Amino acid sequence: MHEFSLCQEIVTAVLSEMEKVGSPCRLIKTTVTAGKLRQIVPEYLTFAYETLTKDTIAEGSTLEVEVVPIVIKCLQCGWSGEVEGNYFFQCVECKSNKVEIMSGKELYLKNLEVEKDE
Repeated sequence: MHEFSLCQEIVTAVLSEMEKVGSPCRLIKTTVTAGKLRQIVPEYLTFAYETLTKDTIAEGSTLEVEVVPIVIKCLQCGWSGEVEGNYFFQCVECKSNKVEIMSGKELYLKNLEVEKDE
């Protein structure tokens, strides 16, 4: 379950950003963008997030995972589109395997929703 090691980096980044915001504030939600090629199971990542944020300023916040589809572009005929299934990439139009991966490898912290205490 590689989600725990990935989530450790996410939580480290979240805590670093929360230090910049300062207090008094409360983290409501963290949004992460993850490409399908990362093979992340959102439920495992959410569980890891809940576990790793215990006893931190992020405890009680939720994690939202936005999954980015795998999109390829054929270098032979120019077709571009989303692919599903196995990860043997082949152009849907001309069946060429000379393709470029346009999306699906992403993994980044997209957004923190913070509530400032008045």
